[in-house]
Amino acid sequence: MFDLKRVDFSKVLKDVTLRKPLIYHMTNGVAMSEQAHLALAIGASPVMSLYPGEAAELISVADVLLVNIGTPSREGIEAMFVAVREARELGKPAILDPVGYGATKMRVDLVNRLLDTKAFRVIKGNGAEISLLGGQEAQVRGVDSMDSPRTALAVKTLALKHDCIAVATGPTDYVSDGKDVYALRRGHEWLTLLSGSGCYVGTMMAAYMSVTEPLIAAMTALALMSVASEVAAMKSDGPGTFRANLFDILHDFSLNPSSFDMPIWEKLEI
Repeated sequence: MFDLKRVDFSKVLKDVTLRKPLIYHMTNGVAMSEQAHLALAIGASPVMSLYPGEAAELISVADVLLVNIGTPSREGIEAMFVAVREARELGKPAILDPVGYGATKMRVDLVNRLLDTKAFRVIKGNGAEISLLGGQEAQVRGVDSMDSPRTALAVKTLALKHDCIAVATGPTDYVSDGKDVYALRRGHEWLTLLSGSGCYVGTMMAAYMSVTEPLIAAMTALALMSVASEVAAMKSDGPGTFRANLFDILHDFSLNPSSFDMPIWEKLEI
């Protein structure tokens, strides 16, 4: 049985800085450079490529694969399927970020095809994306989302359906392994003013998955981002300085993991 009280979350941060895992990002053009900078800030090594000709080779040397469909292209989609199938064959952990799921038919079809590969150990999206994937009603506006009161049920349903960890981000973050659902109500509102802040969390989850199980990796990433955003906001004048301070705080916590106190996750009765 999973017991949060017995998990050493600070060790997860430390182990990443010691291992320096290689994270293969197949991500969107909006957030790509930011995710690369963040990976380095928390102690990981990023590689970014959407070229089909090298996807299988990169998977062979990477520790974790992160697939983010934010700005799809024909070549990028082809590369994703090469990488995902190779990751499954090699047993490499993979994360899917179904950005904009529900916004267009193309995105729905693409995500469903990716999920059919059964390669993903974590599915992470915003509340609307995960609600739709979990069979609940939600409204999606571009890649932004409107909260659904049934998101908690959706993460559990999605985790059960795909035998994975399901994550929904928002004012309340939800995580489920298909049996239990955990909620965290933390984080600063300025995160919503940073394009790609959800993508940052995907990078963090990928880094932590290289050293621990997916559920702990997901909870660590969400909690660290929430706490770091609150600390960064106190040092900032607005979204611009907030972004810079957020990276600094995440870097500081990664180098000094004993200074990070895990916030309290609520276990929901669902």
